[in-house]
Amino acid sequence: MSEQAQTNSQQTLVIGLVVIAALLAAIVGVIIYQQSTALPAPNVQATPQTPEQQTPPAGMGQSAPVAFDPKVATKLDKGVEPEEWVKQYYEACDKDDWQGAFSRLPAAKKTGNSPDALKEQVSQYGIKGFKITSAKIEGDKASVLVDQVTGQYGTFENTWTFTKVDGEWLVENKAVTGMRQ
Repeated sequence: MSEQAQTNSQQTLVIGLVVIAALLAAIVGVIIYQQSTALPAPNVQATPQTPEQQTPPAGMGQSAPVAFDPKVATKLDKGVEPEEWVKQYYEACDKDDWQGAFSRLPAAKKTGNSPDALKEQVSQYGIKGFKITSAKIEGDKASVLVDQVTGQYGTFENTWTFTKVDGEWLVENKAVTGMRQ
C-alpha cells in the first residue's frame, strides 16, 4: 500500500471516529435534556426547617379515602357511639394497648398490617396527646374530628367516618385530613 493510500485511509478513519463521537455527544445531550425537563423543580426552602416543620414519617400526613365494604367493616361494640369509639382508640394508643387500638381501626387499615406495625408507625410520631374537636351524627352517618399533637411534626387533624347499617355503627374510614404547625 502506498503512503498516499495509507494517509487517505487514516484520514477516513479519523473522520469516521469524529462523526461517531459527535453523534454520541448529541444522543447524550438529548437524553440529559429530556431527563432534566421531566424532573419536577426541586423544593427549595428559603429558611432552614425547625424540628416542628420536619417531614413526617411515612404514613403520616394527607391520606386518601379507601373503599368501604360494609360486609367486612369494623363494627362498634353494642351501645358505643362513634365519639366514644374514637376516644377508646387514642386512649389505647396512649396506654400502649396496640391490640386494642388496632381492633378499632377501619377494616381497610387492618388489611396487611398488625398491632406491632401500628405501634411502630405511631411511635415514630412522638405523639403528645389528642383532642376530639368535633363529633357529629346526622342520620346514619357520623364523623369525629381529632387533633393529634406530635412532638416534631405539628398537629394532625384526623377524620373518622362511620356508617350505620342495620342498626349497627361501622367504622368507614380514618384519614389524616389536615396538618397545622
